[in-house]
Amino acid sequence: MPQFDPTWFVSQVFWLALVLGVLYWLMSKHAIPRVQAALEARAERIKSDLDRAAKLQQDATAAAEAHAAAIAKARDEARETLRSAQAAAQAELDSRQSALAAELAQQTAEAEKRIAAARDEAMGNVREIALEAAQSITERLIGSGIESDKTAAAVDAAISQRAH
Repeated sequence: MPQFDPTWFVSQVFWLALVLGVLYWLMSKHAIPRVQAALEARAERIKSDLDRAAKLQQDATAAAEAHAAAIAKARDEARETLRSAQAAAQAELDSRQSALAAELAQQTAEAEKRIAAARDEAMGNVREIALEAAQSITERLIGSGIESDKTAAAVDAAISQRAH
């Protein structure tokens, strides 16, 4: 084999050095700058993606905080609306209760007046019935009537004694 023949070593080393030099020069001028540019572009893209992701995360955090604040505000407004509605309903209930109480008091007073009038009428009728009964009883017992003034005074005394 010629590559193991020592006479050919010098030419082989020369060609090896020449080929390696050309490959080094080609790699340093064409291949490595392209790879380096691709790596730098990739690093730049990754950096910009990370920056954009960080900004989007900040935006999302701000949006979440704004959303939480809006929900809290809506809850507060709902509570306030509920409180005012309850207060209005309570005021309406109180006014209706007071109106009903006044109406019931008026109806009770009217009923008491009617009851008092009926009692007075009944008592007047009782007095008349008592007078007639007393006149009739005295007439039957003694055979003659008593003066109506005396009978009326006796019946009035008996009624006033029962009233007390």
